[in-house]
Amino acid sequence: MKDRIGKAVFWVGWSKGFVQFLSFLSTLYIARLLSPNDYGLLAMTAIWVGTLAIVTEMGLSAVVIQFKDLDERELNLCFWGAVGMAGVGYGVLYAAAPWIADWFGVPMICEILRVVSLTLPLTAIRIIPDGLLRKALALDKTSQAEILSVALAIPVQVAMASAGFGVWALVTGTLLMPVIQTVCTFKFSAWRPGIRMGSARGREILNFGSAKLGGSISWAVYEQADMLVLGKISGEVGVGLYSMAKQIALLPVHKISVVVNQIAFPLMAGLQDNVEQMGSVFLRQIRMVACLTCPLCIGLALVTEDLVWVALTEKWVPLVPVLQVLCVSSVVRSCEVLFPPILLARYRASVLFWWTIGLLLVMPIAFWAGAAASGGLGVALVWALVYPVMIAGMVQRALKEINLSWKAVWNEVAPILKGTLVMAISVGLLHSAMQAGDAATHMLRLVLSVGLGGLVYGGCIFWQGGRLVTEIVQLVRWVIGKDMAFNPKSTTKGA
Repeated sequence: MKDRIGKAVFWVGWSKGFVQFLSFLSTLYIARLLSPNDYGLLAMTAIWVGTLAIVTEMGLSAVVIQFKDLDERELNLCFWGAVGMAGVGYGVLYAAAPWIADWFGVPMICEILRVVSLTLPLTAIRIIPDGLLRKALALDKTSQAEILSVALAIPVQVAMASAGFGVWALVTGTLLMPVIQTVCTFKFSAWRPGIRMGSARGREILNFGSAKLGGSISWAVYEQADMLVLGKISGEVGVGLYSMAKQIALLPVHKISVVVNQIAFPLMAGLQDNVEQMGSVFLRQIRMVACLTCPLCIGLALVTEDLVWVALTEKWVPLVPVLQVLCVSSVVRSCEVLFPPILLARYRASVLFWWTIGLLLVMPIAFWAGAAASGGLGVALVWALVYPVMIAGMVQRALKEINLSWKAVWNEVAPILKGTLVMAISVGLLHSAMQAGDAATHMLRLVLSVGLGGLVYGGCIFWQGGRLVTEIVQLVRWVIGKDMAFNPKSTTKGA
């Protein structure tokens, strides 16, 4: 177990770092070539495809990871169920595309949606082998598949954007990546689907998968509701600006917190009967995640204006206030994603289901009010002000499952928040003293802000000392492959 987790951290760390660095650079470059309208068109189709992808997945990836001894017939049942549902989902979106385009008032969405919807069956095919690899913590294999998919798709996107294909450059990349990732996943996995299907514990699997699916559907709907509402009220340009801001603001969440969750869910599932050990592992996770995401999110909010001027050009400047608010809200979202794996590992998927139902009832209404009042900025403010209130109950229940209190969590993140505050004050003073007027001065201020912020925050963390410094060193050793050992018990005493 120690070697597998250390190897997983090594591969996930490097693969995500490489993939996201490459993706971020390509996104910035392509955004300079395309318009907010192009990104808005893709975002409007992604709303529907993303939601149907959750439905067709049916919670089966979680079933594969959570249940310890699925036999061949049960795996086949899960595989063909996912593929069949994906086919139905594609048919539904293909037929509904004209009505969706009319609802938005953008005819081009019909053609784009019918093409992008092909990602549903392409993704469903790999659900079971991918789940088996993750269950075995063979994240080196899943990481290699992701690296190859991004490395091969990005040059195609860049070439098409440069050649003037507009939104179709984005559509092509959206299709090409799941094709490559699926092929690689089957190459790395020893499992192959068969035709013999059945299960003696179908009800148990169905109950768990249904609860997970119900929560996932509700989550997907409310997660996409901001785009849906904004698209109806502000049109494709407003959605394009907001979607780019959201994509950048959630970088720390998707690239750090979600990566940790890839390891956390199978790890927590393996520790499901040892509550004390689950608690110590969780505290270590939240220390490390907050240590990285808090300064990144707040730092990104501070340098947003300079970053947009330098990387995206003047046509994207209207997204600056939206991006700043979303960056602040990302601090909460980066830590919130660590709690659901606890509930899933303790077979409390129903708690997540009812929590997401609550989100589904409240968040779309709040998004509509925010969009009507202030467009994309109003929607961003909903994420910053309403969402933290909505997650409190779920967090409380997850902490109760592992016998921890809010105070225990606060004690872990307080030094990080202090360091982030000092960093923010330092960068704010620099911005007050140095006004930027053109691209060159924006670039200079951006470089100085990043350098100053990094030095101040790093100095604060090391000055405060404690377990966090030791764990940072340990994490660096994992990432560079110097230490493949991990021992959750080592944190029990300090936690």
